[in-house]
Amino acid sequence: MKQVFINLLKNAMEAMPKGGSVAVSASSPDARTLSVTIQDDGPGMPEEVLKRLGEPFYTTKEKGTGLGIMVSQKIVTEHLGTLDVASLPGQGTTVTVTLPVRDKTDI
Repeated sequence: MKQVFINLLKNAMEAMPKGGSVAVSASSPDARTLSVTIQDDGPGMPEEVLKRLGEPFYTTKEKGTGLGIMVSQKIVTEHLGTLDVASLPGQGTTVTVTLPVRDKTDI
């Protein structure tokens, strides 16, 4: 999970090369779920870019590999969670990672 949050924060920061803000928040919509949201106020992404996120080797970055979101999605899925991306041009991007909460009896 550490790699997931590194990838998502790095993407948010790189989306704002001239500066901006990144907000990280966590909430528990119910007793069995934890959601972590990373929101930037960068330029956002058009629908055609959003549709391709997670495709191997698809990148909009000059020196990107196109593997960060794909690997992050795989890690989150392996933890029985979801990774959702919402973005609109001119309005920034919000990524929400939702994971099940387990207690000692689940282990």
